[in-house]
Amino acid sequence: MFFVFCLTNCFSQISQKWESYYDNNPSGIEENYTASDFLEVINYVGFESKTYKPESTFKKILLMMPSDGLRQMMITGNYYSRTIKHDDYFELYNLNYTTITKSTWDRYAPYLLPLMQIDGVVKFR
Repeated sequence: MFFVFCLTNCFSQISQKWESYYDNNPSGIEENYTASDFLEVINYVGFESKTYKPESTFKKILLMMPSDGLRQMMITGNYYSRTIKHDDYFELYNLNYTTITKSTWDRYAPYLLPLMQIDGVVKFR
């Protein structure tokens, strides 16, 4: 019994700080994860792919993505935005893309993290 508890809790990457933050300030990704929602965030923060050129190629990939792929992006973004690496991912984002503020990152990290993954800047398990 302890072993199962430890597997789910001892090795958890979830940060209580970010879990609480997103519980109190939901990003909306749980309900709004269509390609258009991701494109709105891309346009808002000025996200420019490092891998896919011209920029329209990256947007086409999102628009052609099946709904289960977008759902997986929602799950990935929602989970990894709540981890202990949240602030590290912010620094990584600003090293690779147009600089954004910490408050913008905190708000849109659930959308930006899966975009960074598709772009090859970050790898998740």
